[in-house]
Amino acid sequence: MFKRCYVNALILMGLTVPCAAQGAGSGIIEIPKELQAASAQCSQGVVYDTGSFTAGYIIGSGHPNDATMVMKFDLPAGTTRLDQVCGCFSRSNSAAPSSMSFEAVVYDDDGPGGQPGTFLGAVNATASAIPVSTPQFYSIDFSGSGIVVPNTSVYVGFRWPGGNIGICGNSSSATLHSSYDSVNSGASWDNTQTTFAGFPPPRVLGIRLDPTPGPTTCTPGATTLCLNNNRFKVEATFNTTSGQIGQAQVVKLTDETGYLWFFDASNIEVVVKALNACSFNNRYWIYAAGLTDVHVVVTVTDTQTGVFKTYNNPQGHAFLPILDSSAFATCP
Repeated sequence: MFKRCYVNALILMGLTVPCAAQGAGSGIIEIPKELQAASAQCSQGVVYDTGSFTAGYIIGSGHPNDATMVMKFDLPAGTTRLDQVCGCFSRSNSAAPSSMSFEAVVYDDDGPGGQPGTFLGAVNATASAIPVSTPQFYSIDFSGSGIVVPNTSVYVGFRWPGGNIGICGNSSSATLHSSYDSVNSGASWDNTQTTFAGFPPPRVLGIRLDPTPGPTTCTPGATTLCLNNNRFKVEATFNTTSGQIGQAQVVKLTDETGYLWFFDASNIEVVVKALNACSFNNRYWIYAAGLTDVHVVVTVTDTQTGVFKTYNNPQGHAFLPILDSSAFATCP
């Protein structure tokens, strides 16, 4: 029976602690604070990370298909396919391979207890110039994959050699997203919170995706703001450094403008507007301003086309104005 070896100490200065010869190991690549910001691939799709990563998470011994990690995604209503998936990797030291072949994989969430279950498909990819102790995203085109998403809750991730190459993760993100790992190509799974219990385990992995857009609707509600004749749907989530998470409550002011609140109805956090500028530059504009420094993700969907954009305010940063005058090229 295959036996996994666990390393119960932090891996410092970008060096991995070798595992005993009994099989695959688990460990992390520590990413220095000044190098934690990652590139922006898939940043307008479904993004759970804050744009920075504290470590690269390693399993396996460096053999092909030795390591698989996936994270659960809740996709927009009506999603049946994916356009693109993006994955973030880092390597432990300059002696580690600087490139690799890997697979982007998709599983249904119908496994025992909501684990990854039915394998839905994979797309082959290559990562080159993988940096040392620095996060780097790589994009994988899914548009011709033929993979059909059966529902809006799926696991997406990667199968790669592992060893001294790790998938990026953040151990300090306030929001915990379900993720699993496997050393036998998905025949069995372990929760990453268990696998990396001897380290700060990942609360979010460096996995992003772009769903294939499709028409939807906007029905006004406590957490759904419908603007511009109900064409644009605005929703937002927030989380704090103390671990409080939730959906933003919304209040409509005009047909084009509304505001969000998180903790108290009298405490306005973000103001958003959707402007029809089709006669000016053939675009719909999204403008927003915030009065907060918590992690906020604002999602705006054009319900006529299904195209959506996300705007991410990192934890601990003042909410910078959003002046997106090229937001939606979907006129009229």
